[in-house]
Amino acid sequence: MTQPQPFGDILGAWKKATDDYLATWGKTFEQLTGTDQAAEAQREATKTFLGAQAAMSEQARQVWGPMIEAAGAVPITEFRRLMDQVQTVLLRLDRIDDALRDLKAANPAPGKRKARKKAGEE
Repeated sequence: MTQPQPFGDILGAWKKATDDYLATWGKTFEQLTGTDQAAEAQREATKTFLGAQAAMSEQARQVWGPMIEAAGAVPITEFRRLMDQVQTVLLRLDRIDDALRDLKAANPAPGKRKARKKAGEE
């Protein structure tokens, strides 16, 4: 017998509410175009939207975090820490790549220099 998913309904309802909210804001933005008053209203609405989006993201983290941990997954804080470490490693690899490219451009490969010497001697 399969176990019911206790968080599935909650997460589905949260996603639907979030999607509906964002869709409503999107329609509002589409309607607010053309006049100076509309541009000012759009700037204010953008600020409000971004603030609401940030608040919803924080609320989602507070709600989903314990659910994710209860389900046995990696805690979000640990996931973010690991994500930051991977990003740091990727940035370091980019710098190493750049340095190697600079070295390669400054000094031709040793095998090519030897081949040029031999060709010049013969």
